Amino acid sequence: MHSASSPWQGSTNPLADAVALVQQLAHDLRQPLSGIEASAYYIDMVVSGARPDLIPHCRRLRRMVQQASWLLDDAALAVAFQPGPLRAFSLERVCARVAERLFAEEEAVLDLHLSASVPAVLVPEALPRVFEHVVAFFRDAAGCPDPLHLRLGREGPMAEARWWSDTCEDPEEAARLLTSSGARSFLMRFAHAAGGSVTTEAGSARLAVTLRLPALTDQGE
Repeated sequence: MHSASSPWQGSTNPLADAVALVQQLAHDLRQPLSGIEASAYYIDMVVSGARPDLIPHCRRLRRMVQQASWLLDDAALAVAFQPGPLRAFSLERVCARVAERLFAEEEAVLDLHLSASVPAVLVPEALPRVFEHVVAFFRDAAGCPDPLHLRLGREGPMAEARWWSDTCEDPEEAARLLTSSGARSFLMRFAHAAGGSVTTEAGSARLAVTLRLPALTDQGE
């Protein structure tokens, strides 16, 4: 009897293979997830008049699909993340660019709150992707409506980026989703590599995520 050979046997780069495998899995799973979301949206639209009791179930199904999609993104980003060289960033400029791109592409509103002094940080180059990923968590996985608030400031030696929404439908569930993958998540791996931390707060309709990173004196790009 001949055993099937694995495409990964004899590989000289196991990390690259793992990254490719997770990214391919995420890509393959998005197709059926998109089909489920479209079906739930159609059922919601068709039965809204005759069976209003089914509407919450359809919308919850769509939310679960969005959460699964975000988790797939998180896994793909986490497995591909390598700290690499550190780079100086201006948090204000990074956030402004993310806000401009969101509004241009999706007309999404990111409401920025700036303290008197917004420090620069020296962190891995993935910082802009981290900010986009957190915004996607609030808008897609948690289902928070616009505007999403973001405050930048400084607390002692740490720079702080704090995202929050006062109108989250289920903040406790969203907080559990964010912390479910623990230290292996993209956000947690980035914070650890940068010498920072992440905290999550949930209560009533309010959901908040705070990323703390070591501050620099000079401003970055």
